[in-house]
Amino acid sequence: MKAKALLWLPAVTLGQIGALPPFPPAGVRWISLREFLEGVRRNALTLQQAAAALPPARWELYQAQANFLPSLTANVSATQNYGTTFDPFAFQRVQQTTTFSSASLAANWVLFAGFANHYLLRQTQAGLGAARAAQQRAEAEVLAQALLQFQQALSDSITLELAQWRLRRLEDQLNRQSARLAAGQALSLDSLTLAAQLLREKAQYLALYNRHRENKLLLLQLMGAEETPVDSVEFTLGLSPLDLGPLSEAEAITLALQQAPEVEEARWRVLQQTYARRLARAEFFPTLSVTASLQTNYSSNAGLFRITPTGVVREPFAFERQLRENFNQSIFVSLSVPIFQQFRRRLRLARAESALEMAEIQLRLQTQQVVRRTQQAYLVWRNALIQEAALQISSQTAEKALAQAEAQYQAGLLSYWSYREALSTAAQARLELEQARLERQIRTLLLGAYLGKYKEL
Repeated sequence: MKAKALLWLPAVTLGQIGALPPFPPAGVRWISLREFLEGVRRNALTLQQAAAALPPARWELYQAQANFLPSLTANVSATQNYGTTFDPFAFQRVQQTTTFSSASLAANWVLFAGFANHYLLRQTQAGLGAARAAQQRAEAEVLAQALLQFQQALSDSITLELAQWRLRRLEDQLNRQSARLAAGQALSLDSLTLAAQLLREKAQYLALYNRHRENKLLLLQLMGAEETPVDSVEFTLGLSPLDLGPLSEAEAITLALQQAPEVEEARWRVLQQTYARRLARAEFFPTLSVTASLQTNYSSNAGLFRITPTGVVREPFAFERQLRENFNQSIFVSLSVPIFQQFRRRLRLARAESALEMAEIQLRLQTQQVVRRTQQAYLVWRNALIQEAALQISSQTAEKALAQAEAQYQAGLLSYWSYREALSTAAQARLELEQARLERQIRTLLLGAYLGKYKEL
């Protein structure tokens, strides 16, 4: 009776193992890293906020370019007055309605203002460049965070695949152990221990599988695809990292400083504040401008007085005649020299000089941060290469040891516990190797992105 119970327990365990969800599920759609990052670009609110700052910067540039052209102003006015006035010919007050209207067109052109328009144009060009660099910086930060989340999902995928391999090996071993137990060639304690280990591995697999589903849900949310069922997709790298070759740390830092969007943004800010200071200095120069205007007017009171037998009669001039005869042209040149305006110009210059100094400090700070980030990424990349090479040798050795241990165990020359240790060592070595390979691929992608090798991503 006891032997039958011992044979029944592994069978129940195997039935429970068969109920595990497979990985990857059948019929899933594989989402590559490129597709994932494109979805993140479309859905990230931070990138949309950075993109919203570009149109004002463009219109500031258009306005600065238009400052070299003369400004045109057109004015049309009409006034109608109702009231009483004294009529000298009738010697009494009479009711009168008077209409006045005028029209003018003026053009003003600033000939010289201390090269302020030139400096303003350069300043707005630098501002537009800084806005574009800020957008690239925001995109790099968002994609770097998304890549780390993507790495976690891929790491769980590798762990799940190796866990399935380990479960299959344990299941096969449990079947063989059950057969030997039935034949009286094995101890019941070994079967019970193996069954307990199989149940423990199953619980770990289910916990890892659920955590992987949570990570996939987070990735789908980052892509803006929350309506996509979690179990219908899986994520894969989808590309082979470039071989960076014999790259030295100094070369990596040089390339990173050339490609870093935050350093480029800081350079544009320094250039922008440089021209802002020159613009503030230009306010101390005199301003020379020329203005030309065309104007005409009409009044219902304009006309001639004629004496008739019935009295004095006023004959108003026709509307077209007044417009024609009142038409005049004017042109004048203006020279404005600033003498004293309560230190307002000096205050603006001091603020511009302070802003330039802060921009230069920010450039040095961003340069230091990029250097430290590149050094760290380079060291992690080198360590990943070394670790992968070492774990490759370790995994090959563990696989050879497992093959020998399995052959000796089948021949009855090795105990179960020794075989179990060899199996655990081989599974752990394979898991560490796959994780190290993924780590090397991700670190190569990150370092290559810092060096400008993956601009198409």
